[in-house]
Order: sequence, then structure tokens, then C-alpha cells
Amino acid sequence: MNAQLPDIQGLSIVFLGDFNPKIFQPAWFAAQGLIRQQEAEEAKVDIIHPEVVSFSLEWLALQVTREQCALTTTQEPYYVVMRDLIVGTFNLLQHTPLHKLGINIDMHFRMDSEASWHAFGHRLAPKDLWQDTLKNPGMRSLTMEGQRPDAFRGYIRVQVEPSIKIHPGVYVRVNDHYEIETLQPGTGSDAMLDIFQRAWGASLTRSNHIITTLLEKKQ
Repeated sequence: MNAQLPDIQGLSIVFLGDFNPKIFQPAWFAAQGLIRQQEAEEAKVDIIHPEVVSFSLEWLALQVTREQCALTTTQEPYYVVMRDLIVGTFNLLQHTPLHKLGINIDMHFRMDSEASWHAFGHRLAPKDLWQDTLKNPGMRSLTMEGQRPDAFRGYIRVQVEPSIKIHPGVYVRVNDHYEIETLQPGTGSDAMLDIFQRAWGASLTRSNHIITTLLEKKQ
């Protein structure tokens, strides 16, 4: 059976660590050759402040606080471009402490009908348990967590909800979470960046497999 294609999809990469937000400005990325000068000049800047920086390009949204750096794209052809931007950034900022990482896939799928939409929710969260306590129960959010299938520290978490962008539709998010096992004083970006590069391909393949397998249950 051919895999159903999502109507909407996105990829977000989230690092937790200790950041200096004001570094992460469009002009800095352009000066380092990480984005084009024209992109920097045309960037939509929401805020540049010592505590938070937020801006977007045509293909990328970036937000950095003292504790978190998040990059997002909704354009699949730019997944690898975003990966290369991340690697280039933290190779330059190698003294920035990074200790947690999420490689997150988000997808919205259109269901064939209202009936199939309800049936899919019933398969994931049977209503029989709730019939005596709730009137007309329905699944609003389901989260499942599994152990990592590799040697890295962390977990894989899958979230399923009715889509708020497509009706009748289903939203699925896979949070592929990684952690540094022992954070040593003076730890920079090298260890987590190494995990990111080693895990990248397998992470996307696994997340897509999880979502494809899950969507097959709608039949």
C-alpha cells in the first residue's frame, strides 16, 4: 500500500543548553557565510534582545533564548539545508554548551471522511472504558513514549491529536529526544553536535516509518 502523503509537514530541531541569544542575528549568519546576504537583509525580525532573538527567512524560523535554540522549516527540500546550517553554526560556536536535542517531525493528514476520522481515534483510544463516565467521549490527545532503539540516551515520544488545520484530519508529532549522559564542566557543542550528525538520517527515517505505520491503522 502506498504511504499517505501529509497535507502539511514540518521539521523542528531544538537544542537545550546555555546560549547568548544576541549572537544569533541574521547579519551574523550572513557574515559567517551560513546564509546569503540578501536573505539576512530580507529577514523578518520579530525581536532582538539579550534574552531572546526571533526571526524568519522564507524557509526557516529561528528562536533563541538563554536556555533553548529552536529552528523550524515547513519545506521538506530545506531539511538538509537546515541541518547544514546547524552544523556550521555550532562548529563556529563550539564553546556553547549543548546538553539536550529534539529532532521533531510534525505532519497533518486529511482523513477520507468523518466516519474514518472517528474510527481512527477509536482504534487508538477505545471509548468503551469511558462510556459510563463521559457523554460521547472522543480522543483529544494521545501520547506514547518508547525507549530508544539505539545506543543514545533519551526517548522517542509520539503525539496524536485531531488536526486544528485540516478537518477531518489527524496531527502526528514524533519527538526524537537525545541527551548527554554526563554533562562535564566546560562542555561545549562538540558532543551533542556529534550525536546530531550521527543520528540525523536514522532519526528522519524512523520518524517517517512510525507515522506511516500509524496511519495504516486508519484503514
